[in-house]
Amino acid sequence: MKTSFKNINKKHILTFIPSLILSLTMMSCEDVIQLDVPKTDPYLVVDGSITNVAGEQVIKLTKSQDLLTTSNAEGVKNATVKVTDDLGKIYEFKDPKNIGKYVWTPAKVTDVMGVVGRTYTLEISAEGEKYTAISKLNRVPKIDSIVYKFDDANVRQKGTGKPDKGYDAIFYATDPKGVGDCYRVKIYKNDTLKSSADNIVIAYDAIGNKSPIGDGLTFIRPLRRLASTELYRENDKVKVELLSITEAHFDFWLQLRQELNNAGLFARPAARIPSNINNVNANSSKQASGWFGTSAVSMMEVKIDKAKAVKEFNE
Repeated sequence: MKTSFKNINKKHILTFIPSLILSLTMMSCEDVIQLDVPKTDPYLVVDGSITNVAGEQVIKLTKSQDLLTTSNAEGVKNATVKVTDDLGKIYEFKDPKNIGKYVWTPAKVTDVMGVVGRTYTLEISAEGEKYTAISKLNRVPKIDSIVYKFDDANVRQKGTGKPDKGYDAIFYATDPKGVGDCYRVKIYKNDTLKSSADNIVIAYDAIGNKSPIGDGLTFIRPLRRLASTELYRENDKVKVELLSITEAHFDFWLQLRQELNNAGLFARPAARIPSNINNVNANSSKQASGWFGTSAVSMMEVKIDKAKAVKEFNE
């Protein structure tokens, strides 16, 4: 799983943000403001996901950062990282560049680590502590198609550097029968992942909230369009990845999206973002955050060709 969000100590500083925003809006923009932000001890942050896509698998380990820190997060080095599946097979991860990026390299580039239905246990030994996480790799439906039409940009699609007119893209996929399948939708434009808070799109069955009414349906239109935060130009590449996630991982992304969009004078009280990374020593002061996930991946890519554009989207 790749994310571009900064690791911030939500537990200690999120409740400070709404009052900070209110204070800043009441001061002159010419004032120099010195903020006395309490320091916190850094803790382990895990960012990793096992998939059924052939090739390397990556687990990143970094140290948390305090609010207003502008430098890149420091990698956790010299850790021991391994993943074991429910059949007892062990996968060793190494950090060849000594930067906190731990990689499992297959014997052949076509080898696949993740298998649908299997459960994977992550074990990390770092700085005198041992952490674990468990995740099951669930099924994912096939993406049926990606279609696009020429249109004017809507309110969400407007902004600096974005075209006012262009091609709006939408994908089609159908949730399999059986309540409780969860997904994340990732959108790429010209091989670049759209990674802002507006691009966090998750689904419970075929709808955006936990309810049995979406089971077995085609993904609803708001979900299929939600990630299109800008229009595309002719010859742009549009890539959609549909990833299965566990229900607990769905809750993680839901909370993260809410906190990233939680701003303004009427922001609600902040809440801690969940994590499935656990210190084996529950009494240790060194706990961890982040997420270890497992995903089956369905993907499709198209190149915008005006001759293949549709007049209207089907429901």
